[in-house]
Amino acid sequence: MTTGTVLAASIRNRLNLSADDARVSDANLLEFINAGYLDMSTEHPWHWREHTQTITTTAGDTTYDTDADWSATLSMTITGSADVVGRVLQRRSWKWTRRVSHTNVQSIPAFYCEYDGVLHIYPAPDGVYTIDHRYLQKVSVLGALGNSVVSPDEFDRLIVTRASSYVAQKLRDTEQYQMMETQYNKQVRNMKDDIAHSHEPVGIYTRSSWDYG
Repeated sequence: MTTGTVLAASIRNRLNLSADDARVSDANLLEFINAGYLDMSTEHPWHWREHTQTITTTAGDTTYDTDADWSATLSMTITGSADVVGRVLQRRSWKWTRRVSHTNVQSIPAFYCEYDGVLHIYPAPDGVYTIDHRYLQKVSVLGALGNSVVSPDEFDRLIVTRASSYVAQKLRDTEQYQMMETQYNKQVRNMKDDIAHSHEPVGIYTRSSWDYG
């Protein structure tokens, strides 16, 4: 985990800017680092953003709060009931779930949707089930250059390149800006390829996963 100070120095080196160049302040660099960090983080469901929340259902209860750092759900899998271990809940749209929410059917959970940070499970559980809720965590920006990003070190170059493009844009250096944008897009593609060959997929989608309604 790299500090903003180290990233700022790398940006200055990349663009041949001296530490006392008044055109780009530390405050500017912090702003651009945060912008680049957020851009990079949302380019792909990177493995380092994955987290698992354990949900224990209550009979008849269809709504469950997500963790505070929840950003997007990747999967919902029943893990704690021997006869249905490994059953994956299928995602449905909010509109679809509203059509069935008025029913009083209770059974093994089979579907879910997300709405306003709340998970809705259908049909209503007929008992206690343990469900692994796999999701992407929110990414928080740095409050100061002394703070560290949570992404692995190999992602630093993406942050530096993206932030450098913002600096070049501020300096109205069109050539540097275009070069940094091209490099950044290439780095993202290469990172996605590397991840695809070294980590399991974040989700498997089939016809039955499609939203209806």
